[in-house]
Amino acid sequence: MCQQHGFSSGQKHGCFPFVGGDVSKMMRMGEKFMRHFMGRCGSQIPYNLEDIDDEYLITIPLPGRDKEDVKVSLIGRTLNITAKKPKTDEKSDDADDTDDAKERTGHNSWFFFKFIDVNMDIPLPVNADENVIKSVMSKGLLRIKIGKNPSKTININDEGNN
Repeated sequence: MCQQHGFSSGQKHGCFPFVGGDVSKMMRMGEKFMRHFMGRCGSQIPYNLEDIDDEYLITIPLPGRDKEDVKVSLIGRTLNITAKKPKTDEKSDDADDTDDAKERTGHNSWFFFKFIDVNMDIPLPVNADENVIKSVMSKGLLRIKIGKNPSKTININDEGNN
């Protein structure tokens, strides 16, 4: 039993829970998981939407891309963001179960994510002013500022004063 983590692996390798302590098997499992996970997420990537005083700020991480690689469009009340995956020096890691990272790169490489083409839609908040939208691309982050329409107060009348 592992004293530090409190479980028994039945292995002679202490608490390392993988058969035979095989790190390459663990890496293949991680790569399979990420391929499966990215396949389910499609071309959506996480983003932040912040409500800051008189505007909204949307921040989208697009590492490896320049402003020329990214397009922001307003379609109805929805922002559409498209970006091609950046060019890399490495060969594609799309092949299933490849265990030749060292052969491809000349060193041990662990791929924890892969670049994807992005085509995502972000619905605008209800009070967003679609006439006041600015975007800035800097250091792999796309920041989109959207103004807010002021709320309109509606008077409430007494029932007898219709």
